[in-house]
Amino acid sequence: MTKPLYSRSTHSELEPLTRSVNSGTQFLMVEDRADAPLPMAEAPIAEFPAHCHTGPVVAATLSPLLGFFTLVISHHISRLSSALDQLVHAYGYWIPGSQGSGPGGGIGSYSGKETLALAVWGISWLLFHQLWKRQDFSLRRWLPVFAAGLGLATLGLFHPVIDPLVLALAGLAGLP
Repeated sequence: MTKPLYSRSTHSELEPLTRSVNSGTQFLMVEDRADAPLPMAEAPIAEFPAHCHTGPVVAATLSPLLGFFTLVISHHISRLSSALDQLVHAYGYWIPGSQGSGPGGGIGSYSGKETLALAVWGISWLLFHQLWKRQDFSLRRWLPVFAAGLGLATLGLFHPVIDPLVLALAGLAGLP
């Protein structure tokens, strides 16, 4: 029931360690030897699964990225007309201060933008986590996609860069 484990001691020699079971909890203890230094304190060791799936990692990184894109898109939609601004603002009426109360006025449609972004983030994380919790994705392929998405979403907040595209898309959709 015991397996020898090895650890480097302060004397640069390998000391055999044994794993003992005490009331269901595993501890590492120095094997009793005459020349062994004082036994190390019993410390519980963590048991990790042999393989962790990467689907939850992708879900946890894709979800805030989608929330960030939602924030950018709802921001630009609200700038196209006052009717669209009121539509976006309506999602955030539940937030205190969103309708002009307080000494500095309200935060306006930003409350709706944040509400939409948080809703997309939370719902997509729950959904993707459930769908991908036993899936394996290549993190080497995902990381550049995530970094590019983060860069594009950030670029979407710079008006001189994104406004011509937003106005062109709005014109194609027949929006003012």
